[in-house]
Amino acid sequence: MVDTVTKNLGGLDVMVANAGILNTTAKPITEYPAEEWERIFSINTRGVFFCYKYAAKQLITQGRGGRIIGASSIAGKRAAAYHSAYSASKFAVRGLTQSAALELGEHGITVNAYAPGFIRTAMSRFPVCHLWSVQ
Repeated sequence: MVDTVTKNLGGLDVMVANAGILNTTAKPITEYPAEEWERIFSINTRGVFFCYKYAAKQLITQGRGGRIIGASSIAGKRAAAYHSAYSASKFAVRGLTQSAALELGEHGITVNAYAPGFIRTAMSRFPVCHLWSVQ
């Protein structure tokens, strides 16, 4: 992705790592399938990690700074029961973002994450999502 952008547009200035999926049914941690946990982490956290990594490499090579922005969530600030994988994955994005910001600042690269509440979409139809809603 970064190589394609760099080749077609002449460089990279901003990377927005906008990834997020939620488990389709609310489950207690004692019944949470490992496969579903891994799937959520693969997209929500691992995907963001690779966006940060390859964007940072390109921005450092270019030598003119840049911006990296990641998708966290209100669930990355305040967890909810029965969605442990989603909450943990978004907490992980916050930690990854803070670490990357500390490492990349010396190159003029800022790294931040946004943490929206739920917006009424198909993903937020699950009953527990009201716990994160802003009234």
